[in-house]
Parts: sequence; C-alpha cells; structure tokens
Amino acid sequence: MNVFPAEMRLQDVVVPKLGTPGDWLTADERKALTTKSLRRGLTILGIHYALYLATLVGAVAALPLWLNLLFAVANGALIGLIFLIGHDTGHASFVPGRRWNIWLTRIAFTPCLHSRSLWDVVHNRIHHGYANLKGFDYVWAPMSKAEFDNASWARRTLERIYRGPFGPVIYYWYEFWMKKLVLPISPESRGEWRKHLPDTLYVLVVGGGMVALIGVVGHLLAPERSLALTMLIGWVIPFAVWNYLMALSIFLQHNHPMVPWFAEREEWTFYGGNIRGAAHVDLPFDFLPLFKWVMLHNAHHALPSVPIYKLTEAQTKLIEAYGADIVRYKFTLPAYRNVYRACKLFDYERKQWTDFEGRPTAEPIDMTPAIERADLGSVNAPASPTRRGGRGFPLRPGQVRPAAEEAARKTTASSND
Repeated sequence: MNVFPAEMRLQDVVVPKLGTPGDWLTADERKALTTKSLRRGLTILGIHYALYLATLVGAVAALPLWLNLLFAVANGALIGLIFLIGHDTGHASFVPGRRWNIWLTRIAFTPCLHSRSLWDVVHNRIHHGYANLKGFDYVWAPMSKAEFDNASWARRTLERIYRGPFGPVIYYWYEFWMKKLVLPISPESRGEWRKHLPDTLYVLVVGGGMVALIGVVGHLLAPERSLALTMLIGWVIPFAVWNYLMALSIFLQHNHPMVPWFAEREEWTFYGGNIRGAAHVDLPFDFLPLFKWVMLHNAHHALPSVPIYKLTEAQTKLIEAYGADIVRYKFTLPAYRNVYRACKLFDYERKQWTDFEGRPTAEPIDMTPAIERADLGSVNAPASPTRRGGRGFPLRPGQVRPAAEEAARKTTASSND
C-alpha cells in the first residue's frame, strides 16, 4: 500500500519545524498536556485568593509592626502568584472556555492592577510572537556595545542599574506597568485605544476601588494608625514586592550566559527564540508550586496552551527531546550573581555576552542545534538517545524522516513505471 499519493514528491512531505509541538510531542501527548480542568483551575485560584486576603488582613490588622511587615511581604508574593494564574488565563490555557479565561484574567489581574487586553498585546502578541528578537521583544532586551556607547548618560546609568543586583526593584514598574499595562498610551496600543478602554476602566475603577478598600479595612482594624502607615504596609510594600518578583522572574527566564538574543528577523528561528532563548530555573524550595512551574519556561514558550499545572510534565518531555540545548540551573544567590555580572551587554554578531566595556564575559553561543553538533543530522544516523520513541531524531528544516523519504522514493519509482 502506498504511503503517499502518486503525485506526491519528497519536497511535499511536511516536517514540523524544530522545537514546535509536532516535533517533540505526539498528537496524544499534546492533547493530554493541553486538556484543561475548570475544577482544578477554580480551586487553585480560590486557594490563592483566600491566602491573599488573609495576608492582606494580617498586614493592616492591629498587630506588632514587625508582624504586619511579614504579612505585607507575604501579601506581595501572593499578588505575584495570583498574577501567574492571570498569565495562564491570558493565554486561555488555565481553564476550558474562552469567556471563563477572559473574566478570570480580569479577576487575577485586579491585585496587580493590570489591563487584560493590554497584557495580551505586550505578552502574547509581542513577547511570544518573537521571543528574544530585539526590536520586537523588549522584555529585558540587552543593549549592544554601540547602543550603550551612543546612549545618553542618564540612559547608560539606568542600564547599569537595571543589570545590577537592584535592577528588579525598579525595572518592571518603570518600564512596563503604567505606560504599557494600565493606560493604552504605548506606540503598540494607542492606535487601538478604544478597544483597550474597557479593561483600562476596569483596572482604574475595580482595581482602584480595591486599593481604597485596603485603607478602609485598615482603619477599621487599627483605627489608631495613620492612613499613610496603613497604605504603606497594606499596599505600597506588597506592590513593591510583587514588582520585584515579577522583574526578577522575567530576567532569569531570558538572561543567562548561554541564552542568545537576536538582532535580525532573518536569523531568528522558533527553536532559537523559544527553546534556546529561555532558561529552566530550578528553585531551591518546593512550597510555591505556581512559581516553580512558571520557571520551567522553555515548555511554556514552545506550547503556551499547556496549563501551568501541567508544565512539569511538558518540560520533562521537552528535555527528553532537546536536553543538550536546554539552559538549566538551580537558583542560588551565587548563581544569580553570576548571571547579572555576565549579562550586561550582548554582542549580536558573535552571540556573546559582554560587560559594559565590551569585554566578553562568556563564550560565544553556538547556535547550531545540539543534534547537528552531535552529527545526527544525516538521515542515515542512528536515533539520538535524547529523543523519545517513535519519532527518531530531530531534523533540520527541509529534511524528512527516513521512512518518509523511502516511501516517497518508492512512490515516485512506482509512478514512473
């Protein structure tokens, strides 16, 4: 029985691009990984919102100030965890149903004061569209030496701060929050400001109302305290903690001595931007599963429709497929210090991180996929031990699998006869 129609030739055989879901998952695996649970999603959101409200009350209640501060920090962490749920619902990957995901995004984004529709532009369309492609993706995009030298003194100073130990303290709220994720005033959103207006009003009215409610609840629980102190420990500190965690997370996800960035659209590939361009960061603790899951970032970029609560399994399968190309390390303070010390500027031609003087801080990144570096590109090569059963080794664009090639050859010979 012919595998291909008589008129089909070798060049007609479609092979998934390296790194795309069809290359590292079977159809059944993809279906299992992208199946969502409304019950599980609502349970996760409900638990984290309950913890958020509990820590909020603890932050403004009539307790010793040191205890209020501990609750305030915990409340900031809970804002971040609830945001991660909104990140997933924003991809429509948290629960089944488009309308469920839209409204859960608004609810999850209320404590962090984010517009759902503006987040869709900044994150889904821009960041995921061309991850690590400078000029398209601007999330922690590194400057080149020439850009840095030609920048103003103030901009160079800001870049030095950003790429130091205290950079995450100011990066997100200054570069993204108000001007990109609350008000539709950025170049990429102002042309569609009417479309974004409902979600902006939601943030200002509902989110602003929640902030005002913090002051009211704080006054009821601790009337002897000033409104300024209540808002400091009930909103300012938690919001600062959330902003720091957000900026730190996205820095770690896309900056590392072995993570590449790209200057030209022609050199960017899905594999380079989404598999090589993200890092898998193992956390030293296991009590914040949402945060642990989101740091398995390669699988999320390779297939954003995987719910966050299934990313562990997805990342495992991705590592089985491309293990040698997955940048993975355990987060420790020394490891973080090594990353921000190495990742100051990026030499886009040599694919190499440098310091602010242009001196290399890491080896040039070889962009050849590991399967090709291991000389597994030939159709006659044995299956890679890192690949999973049934699909053999990955292929370069334009190649076909040996079975497909042989079938096409036989079909062509048969039709010629």
